[in-house]
Amino acid sequence: MVSVAEWTDPPLTTIRQDIEEMGRLMARLLLRALEPTAVEPGVPALSSIVTPTRLVVRASA
Repeated sequence: MVSVAEWTDPPLTTIRQDIEEMGRLMARLLLRALEPTAVEPGVPALSSIVTPTRLVVRASA
């Protein structure tokens, strides 16, 4: 995927997020919400979800 920030002048520093991992996590949370009696180990409460990010430094930094 090409970020819009790569095409700006100067290229903008951005935060990269793992969209696939966020999608998997959201799907698991949705399924859990649809079946509240089913408990899936390892899925945190909605208020405590933190996904990894990465700083992409470009010329604007």
